[in-house]
Amino acid sequence: MIALSLLAGLAAASFLYVRNKRQHYGKALTAILFALRTLVVGLVVLLLFNPLIRQKFSSVETPTIILAHDNSSSVVLCKDSVFYKKDYLAQLEQFRKDLNAGFQTDEYLFGEEVRDFEPLDFSDQLTDLSSLLNTLNRRYYKRNVGAVLLFSDGIYNRGFEPELLAEQFPFPIHTVVLGDTMPYPDLAIRNVHYNKVVSLGATFPVRVTVAALDLAGRKALLTLKEGGNLLEKREIEIPSNRFSKEIDFMIEATKKGVMALDIEVSGIEGEEQLLNNVRHIFIEVLDQKYKLLCVAASPHPDLAALRSVLNDNCEVDFCFGKETLPEFGNYDLVILHQVPTVHTDFESLKAQLDKNVKLPVFFIVGNETERDMLNKLQKVYGLHSGATNTLLDVKAHLNTSFSTFTFDNKSEQLIAKYPPLALPHLEINTLQSHDDLLLQEVMGIKSGLPLLSFANDGRKTAFLFGTNVWRWRLFEYYQNKNHDVFDEMFSKTLKYLLLSANDGSAIYAKETYYSNEPVIITAELRNPNNELVTEPELTIQIENKVTGEQYDYTFAKREHDYELNAGLLPEGLYTYKLQAQMGERRINANGTFSVVAIGIEAQQLTADIDRMRTIARLTNGNCYAARQLDQLATDLHNDPRITSVEHYESRFEDLIHSKWIFFVLIGLAAVEWLLRKMFGSY
Repeated sequence: MIALSLLAGLAAASFLYVRNKRQHYGKALTAILFALRTLVVGLVVLLLFNPLIRQKFSSVETPTIILAHDNSSSVVLCKDSVFYKKDYLAQLEQFRKDLNAGFQTDEYLFGEEVRDFEPLDFSDQLTDLSSLLNTLNRRYYKRNVGAVLLFSDGIYNRGFEPELLAEQFPFPIHTVVLGDTMPYPDLAIRNVHYNKVVSLGATFPVRVTVAALDLAGRKALLTLKEGGNLLEKREIEIPSNRFSKEIDFMIEATKKGVMALDIEVSGIEGEEQLLNNVRHIFIEVLDQKYKLLCVAASPHPDLAALRSVLNDNCEVDFCFGKETLPEFGNYDLVILHQVPTVHTDFESLKAQLDKNVKLPVFFIVGNETERDMLNKLQKVYGLHSGATNTLLDVKAHLNTSFSTFTFDNKSEQLIAKYPPLALPHLEINTLQSHDDLLLQEVMGIKSGLPLLSFANDGRKTAFLFGTNVWRWRLFEYYQNKNHDVFDEMFSKTLKYLLLSANDGSAIYAKETYYSNEPVIITAELRNPNNELVTEPELTIQIENKVTGEQYDYTFAKREHDYELNAGLLPEGLYTYKLQAQMGERRINANGTFSVVAIGIEAQQLTADIDRMRTIARLTNGNCYAARQLDQLATDLHNDPRITSVEHYESRFEDLIHSKWIFFVLIGLAAVEWLLRKMFGSY
C-alpha cells in the first residue's frame, strides 16, 4: 500500500513539476514543491486503502484489599461473646478506617449468602465458606488483588470444605480467627433423622445422634417428650473424650394432626454451652395414604431417587418391561419412566389411561421412549425425532416466572450446577398451555424448551425431559451435605399431582419452614368448569398452637393463582384456615405447618483454628488472632506483593481515525500553497 501510494504521489508531482514547462522555479524550490506534492497525494491515496496501525496503551491498576467478615451467629455463641459484641466491633471499625486510608478496599459480609458489607449483627444462621471463595474468584478474575482478609471462626455448615478451593485460589488469604479457640467439655445433639409426614397408626423411628467432647466416664440422660409428657428416656454412658452415638426411638402415631416432639440431652457440670442440648421437631400425622404406580422400561436409579422424596403415607408399586399392568383405578398417581416403549403393552396402557381420565400422570422421557406412542397418550406436547439420532447432555436452568407452585429462587445457582441429563435429540411442539419450572440448556445455550413442565387439561400431568436425575441428588449432597433442593423440587411435583382439585382449591405450603425464611403459601381456585380463577377474595387465618396468637391475611392475586408472604414467624406449630366465596359456593380449606429454629450454628462452637491456618498456608498468607489487627495492618503495609501493576495493551485502529494525519495533510498542502503563492503561482 505504501509503495503504490508513493508511486501515485510521484506521478502527480512529476506531472505538475517535471512535465509542466510553464512552471519556472529554481531547482531547489522545485525539489521542495515536488516533495510536498508527492507526500500530500501519497498520503491521500494511502488513506483510500484504509490501512490499520498498531497503537500501544498502558494503564496502572492499584492493588485492591478484600475484607470478608463472617456474620454468622456461631461467632458470638462463645465464652467471649461480650468482647465480640462491644470491644471487637470498635477495634474492627478503626481497622477498617486505617485500611481504607491506605488501600483501595472492597468489603463483604458472608454467612447464609455473600453480600456487601453492612453493620455486623451476627444473625446469619448458616455459614458457607466455599461460596465466598467461589464468589471472590469469579468477581476478581485477573484483577490486581493484593490480599484477601478472611475474618471467621472457620466453622462451616453449608457447601464443601474451603480447603479444597484454597489450593487453587489466586490471591493470598490472611485469616483472622474469631470465636473461642479453647475446647470445652460439651454434650450436644448433632443430628435428628425423622420422617416429616407419617400415616395414622404407623410406628415410625426417630434417630438421634448424640456427641460428647472431653466427658469420658460421665453419664447423660436423653429424653423424648410430646407436649411436656415423657414418651421415652435413655441413659448414655460416655466411654471416651471423643464420643458419638446414634439412638433410635420408635414412636406410634396415635392421632391425626401434628406431633410436636422435644428431644433433650441433660446438661453435665462443666458444660459452657447448652443451646445444642435441645432439639424441637414437628411431624405431621395424616389419615390418608396415597398409592403410586411406577411403570418403567427397566429398573433405573432415577426411581430410587424419586422414591426417596416420598413420605410414609405413600405406597409405591413397580411394574417393569412386559409385566401385566395392574388396574390403574386403584392408584392416585402413575409415573411412566421411559414408557411407552416397544417392550410394553401399549394398547393396554392406553386403555387404562382412557378409562381413568382424571388420574394424574408423571411422564419421564428418555432414550427408550417411543415418541409416536407417547403422542397418543397426552395432548400437551407433540414429540418427534430430531435431525440426529444422538443423546444430548441437557443442563437445567430455573424459570423465574414459574407460577404453578412456589419454589425458592435462591436454589437457582445450585440447579445451574446440576450435572446434565441424558435426552435424545427431539423436536418439541407445544399443543396446549403449560408451566415450566426448569428449562433446557444445551452446550451453554439457554433455550425456551421445557425440562420439567406441568399442565392440566382435565388430567394433571408433569413432564421431565431427560433421565439420570439421581445424579442431581448425589451432586447436591456433595455440595451441601443435604438433598433439600432436590427433595423440595420433586416432593412438590408429586404433591401437585396428588392433590385433588374437586373442592375447587389447592393449597401449596411447606410442611416445615425455618425460622430465618419467610412463610410463603400459594393457592389455586377453580370454577365448576375446572378453570383457574382469581376474582374471589381469598383470606387466611394462621394460628400459633403454642401461644394461641392469630394472624389474619388476604392473599395477593397473581395472573392465575394467589400468593401470601406472611414473613418471618416465631418457632412453633401453626394451623391455618382458608376461606373464599365463589358465587353460591363457599370454599374452606385448612392445614398445618411448623416453624423450627435452625440451630445449626450452635452445633459447633469451638473455632476451627486448624482450618484457618490451612487456608492461610495454602494461599501464602498468614493467620492472626482477633486481637492482632494492628499487626495485620503493619504487615499489609510492609508486604512487597501489594503493589500497583502496569498493564500494556496493543490494538489496531484505522489510520483515518487519527487526528494527527489530518493536520499533517493540511500543513503540507498549506506550505506548498504558500510557496507557490510567494513565487508567482496561484
